[in-house]
Order: sequence, then C-alpha cells, then structure tokens
Amino acid sequence: MPLEVFQAPATLRNELIEFQTRQRCYPLAELEQLKEELSGYVGVYLLYYRGEFPLYSGIKIANQNSCCMPIYIGKAENPGKRTGKENVTGGLIGRLREHRSSILKATNLDVTDFDFEVVAMAVDLVAWGEAILIRHFQPVWCSIISGFGIHAPGKGRGAQMRSMWDQIHPGRSFAEKLSPNPVTIESLQTQVTQHCQNVATRLGCPVENEG
Repeated sequence: MPLEVFQAPATLRNELIEFQTRQRCYPLAELEQLKEELSGYVGVYLLYYRGEFPLYSGIKIANQNSCCMPIYIGKAENPGKRTGKENVTGGLIGRLREHRSSILKATNLDVTDFDFEVVAMAVDLVAWGEAILIRHFQPVWCSIISGFGIHAPGKGRGAQMRSMWDQIHPGRSFAEKLSPNPVTIESLQTQVTQHCQNVATRLGCPVENEG
C-alpha cells in the first residue's frame, strides 16, 4: 500500500502568493533605514533588479514599472528555533545585510539597482513559503545562476570550483581563491533571455521582445 502524503491545500499556496503581492518594495541601498521595522522578524525575502547588466535585460524590463520579477528569493529563519529560544538573531535584516554586502563587493553590480520585498512569516512556515515562492517566480539566481547565497567554503574545501554567480560577478574575496568556473555570460545569454521571457509572460510583467 503506498504511503499517504500530506499536501498543503492549494488555497494556502494561493493565499501566500496573494499576501506577497500586497507587500511593499524598498531600495536595498536604504536597508539600514528599515532596521527597526525589520528587526525581530523571520520570513522570505525577494530581491529585484533594475540595472544595466546585459545578461539581465529581461529582468530590468519586467521590473520597469513595479517589482514584478525577482532575481533572487531566500529565507531567514530563527537560528534558535531548534533550542526553543524565542529571540531572533539576524532574521530578515541579517540576511539582507549579507546579500547587500555581496552585491557591494561585485565589480559589475550596483546596490542602487536593487529593491527588496519581505514576506514576514511564522517561523514554522518559512521553509515552505520559500519553496512556494521560488517555484512560482523561478528567479534566475535560484534556477540558473547558482551561488549568490553561499558563504566562504570551510576548511579543506578551498579546492572547489568558483560558483556560477561568483564567476559572472567577481569581487567576493573568498571566491577569488577558488578555481575558475568555465561558465561565461555568452553561454548563459540565450537561456536566461528565454527563461525571463517565459516567466514574464506567465506573471504578466512587461516582456523584453514587445514591440
């Protein structure tokens, strides 16, 4: 007899997506002005790009009028949840600071070209919420170009290859010590462009090839 599997009802998924659409976008460069508002919360965050990096022209166009197509989605959970602690160290503000730092270090990205949105959630729902929103939006930095959210490799792992993200966006010091990744912007352009067109059409965002 096959094992019975519990599935979250579709209405709950739809409620999360509808809740996300009501959240406000903020400039990532102004993150510190929101630290009091974000402090103490966990949940999911979405990063949006509006800059001139050629690989992401479809994302820039999708976001020209509003925050429509995120380039990255991640989660911030309570580090103390397994021990029963209720205080949140880091949370949403901590993770967003880490990502802001990575963008600031990249030689070909500008933090002023990024906006962010947060979906504050009960801690037990965070991992589920992240998975739902990633499947819905299919962000490029989650589905095609991996490595944005990683940290410096631990001892003994320094021989590993540089992530795709670090190869495309050099600047993080720990990545410069790793072996080069053979991926190139040219090799990704067609895939990223087609992906963005497909996602933009499905989400109802402005599309790059519109006349």
